[in-house]
Amino acid sequence: MDKPDCKYGAGCYQKNPAHKEKYAHPAKATNDATTATAPVLPDDGTINKRTGGDIEQELEDIKRCKRPPTPEKDEHNTEEEDTGSEYHGISRQRYTLPTVPMSVGMMSDLYDPQIEYSKQAEYKELCEDPRNFIKHKFLVEMAPCFDSLWEFCIEQGGKANTKPEDVFLPFGLQLVGPYDVLAGKFKNVQVHEPGDYLRHWRFFFDPPEFQTVFVQKGTGTHYGYWRDSPDDVDGLVACNDVNKGCEFKIVGENLFDGLMHYLENVATVTPFNKSKISDMKKRINDWTHLKGISLKANSKQNARNKLTVCKTFHKVGLVVPYDRKKDVGYRPLLESDAKLRKILSKFDKLDRSANKDQYQEAMVELQPIITAANLAVDECDFGTILELAMDLFCSGAKCLNEVMKPLFFTGYSMAKRPQYIAIIKVSKLADPVCIMR
Repeated sequence: MDKPDCKYGAGCYQKNPAHKEKYAHPAKATNDATTATAPVLPDDGTINKRTGGDIEQELEDIKRCKRPPTPEKDEHNTEEEDTGSEYHGISRQRYTLPTVPMSVGMMSDLYDPQIEYSKQAEYKELCEDPRNFIKHKFLVEMAPCFDSLWEFCIEQGGKANTKPEDVFLPFGLQLVGPYDVLAGKFKNVQVHEPGDYLRHWRFFFDPPEFQTVFVQKGTGTHYGYWRDSPDDVDGLVACNDVNKGCEFKIVGENLFDGLMHYLENVATVTPFNKSKISDMKKRINDWTHLKGISLKANSKQNARNKLTVCKTFHKVGLVVPYDRKKDVGYRPLLESDAKLRKILSKFDKLDRSANKDQYQEAMVELQPIITAANLAVDECDFGTILELAMDLFCSGAKCLNEVMKPLFFTGYSMAKRPQYIAIIKVSKLADPVCIMR
């Protein structure tokens, strides 16, 4: 029985034996070579002559798969015939894409279940090492007092049959942030985007230098580490009430100082919990004395005060590499804090897209200060641009986000603090983003 001719003839790209057996592949007729020189009219209407050599080259191109991965479907090409055919020298098999939940987003690599499995396996392994997890996801290392406080909570929780992270809940205080890692709250959960971890328990006015560790439930009061540099392992402990503004207060040199400050100045004292608060303060004193941890020490804070080049709107001050002898590293802003506050107040609740004229009018006054800060960077006084960026951040004006971020990028880059660049990139002036509640 005669085989039907394959439409591609001798130049067919198919390598499947079943296809070869089913269809004939006759060579081009002799007169094809002569007619191959006939004019061909392209789409643009011009005459283009193709030689026999050109046609042979085109056939070679087809054989080398200069075509879509899946051939155009026709009466001579069914899926069964195409299965197992070769594509650019590699065996090509048809497959069905796995069903992927919409919750994982639209990243193409998540459509490969093997890649997703590898990510989950790596994440699970990372969870087994809390310190490495914190370093990897939060981009900072924790001070020794971080582990000491957790040990204290384990001991106190064991006596009261309470989870370590809940030991201070009777006083309205909740351990959060990196303590969620020690509490195992990141295990067996969906892998999040890197920015989600950097925003975890980050409040409205928290700059990259601050990391929340515990909060007063139901309020905006929160405590955490203040690190001038991400490589500063010890740091200091500060607190802020987001409902009262951008100002932070240094309350000690370790987390136990922060706890004592809370119990003495913030916790609500009633006849029912007064004795419990006194008892907890005694337990903290006894524990820190046993572990050789000093409470209410001020040596590190005094040393830092000498390195502070300016206060900034958050009142904690800015520390950057500064050569006092050469007066290189920082210079004051073009305008005073009072004048800058007045200028920034014009951006309050201003929608940049809806109020373009008002925005441009306010920028006329701000732009010279920005220009002067950029000029200061050219002369190695990069602390100035960081101060301005921080003041814009503390103003809380969302329409200035895109103005302040380049200032942060430049300042942190010059100060060699790339981790803070990553944090400020994903930071949003909004309510705290908490991966685990």
